[in-house]
Amino acid sequence: MPRLRLNASAIPLTAARASRAFLYGLAVLGAAGWVPAWAQADTAILVEAGDSRLREDVQWLVDRGVIDVSTSSWPMPLAALETAVVERRSTNLSRADEAALDGVTKFISRQKRTTIGVKAQINTDRMPPLGFAGQSLGTATGSAYIATSAERLAVKLQANGVVDPITKYQSSFNMQGSYAAANIFGQILYVGQLSHWWGPGQDGSLAWSNAATAVPGIGLRRGTDTPFETPWLSWIGSWGYEAFIGQQQHSRAIPDTRVANMRLYVRPLDGLELGASRMIQWGGKGRANGLGALWDALTSNSNVDTPGQDFSNELAGFDVRYTTRLLWGNPLTFYVQGIGEDEAGTLPSRFLALGGVEFKHMVGNTRMQWHVEAADTNASRVFGLGDGRSGYAYSHGLYRDGYYQDGLPIGHAIGGSGYMYSTGVSVIPDDPRYHKRYSARVLYAEVNPTSQTINQAFPEKDRFYGGELSVSWIMAPITFRAGAMLLRSVKGTANDSFGVFFSTDIPLYIF
Repeated sequence: MPRLRLNASAIPLTAARASRAFLYGLAVLGAAGWVPAWAQADTAILVEAGDSRLREDVQWLVDRGVIDVSTSSWPMPLAALETAVVERRSTNLSRADEAALDGVTKFISRQKRTTIGVKAQINTDRMPPLGFAGQSLGTATGSAYIATSAERLAVKLQANGVVDPITKYQSSFNMQGSYAAANIFGQILYVGQLSHWWGPGQDGSLAWSNAATAVPGIGLRRGTDTPFETPWLSWIGSWGYEAFIGQQQHSRAIPDTRVANMRLYVRPLDGLELGASRMIQWGGKGRANGLGALWDALTSNSNVDTPGQDFSNELAGFDVRYTTRLLWGNPLTFYVQGIGEDEAGTLPSRFLALGGVEFKHMVGNTRMQWHVEAADTNASRVFGLGDGRSGYAYSHGLYRDGYYQDGLPIGHAIGGSGYMYSTGVSVIPDDPRYHKRYSARVLYAEVNPTSQTINQAFPEKDRFYGGELSVSWIMAPITFRAGAMLLRSVKGTANDSFGVFFSTDIPLYIF
């Protein structure tokens, strides 16, 4: 994002006011929710983004009104999911509801056990990820892990080797999936390298997605999504927050760039979820990295074009997800996400936009989960409502590597200045033996119209269409996912590819 040119004396009346309100609001809610959450759940286990089976089951149950928990903020605390299942609606459940509940309940039980295992992922044409499901960021990835937990503590160590990474900036070894966490009075404090996903999108997030290698750091988030007990605040409904400070890897323009990200979400009405996210790049080699510099970044005092002062690159915005069940009990969901690349007055401006519709229903005892989604990462264009500014989104004059990690987007998987339209369906039969499910998706996209080198996921200007078919199943305790994806350039052959993908998680010992 280009640097803002503001008069320092005007900051308290403009950008800083909005930034401080967001920061202080998060702090007040966090403090108010500290003690009441203490008695609700004590596990510190976190579930990182990338498990599409789990998200499908949880979204089905949430949108059917069976449980109440956010599906737009990952990593998800296992305590939040467990509390939601314990407090679930227990009447008028369909067979599909019971099957989804059974899948979630078994997942919770597995996560609480000490496990030693291995994972394998194959991505034959090194395709960049274009959705929530985790996949190899190279031709193949092999992993070994051990996960264990005790009362209020959780630890997972995972070592990953990547063969033929997508970009030349990636390391062939990382510790993604590793973390150590403690549940302290209902708040989970963790340190590690976990994939995030902030927002309601099915195929992308403008704020923070799992398209790049995860950023290592320290995070604090609420352990459950339960409402306040006091009548003064109970009207907010279920809610949660996360605050995260980390350090990017392999940054070249400014090595060791720091990030400070925050998210707050509330569910004040049945079917309605509101979220606000803020992402900041600051510090790094040759820059101020102390607490004062962090405070300046958090309060927008670094967002000034004055010689000798430090700058920060900031994105901020909101998302809304609303579900109605007026179609004979079948959930119809609408969602939008807007992320500002700049500030005007007290609000984000020059928006990137994402919106979509989901529909869930049953055919017999088979679940059908449909979605249509559109994302526009060209700042100020908003699907043609504005002129747009190509080359502006996810870029910055000082942090010249942009909003990317290892050359892969931290935000939407296509990177800045493009668009993607997608539609898909998940078909989940009543299969108590192998728990099979099938998915299909088609998409059309424009990527990197100015051929920015910072976007190594799609380094050349192109338009393409594509399709994906996949199947996943369980042969307890082993899970599998396999499929194929085709991308075909409309002009030229820059992104022509056909790839087969496969992943498996094999627990070797479960205690």
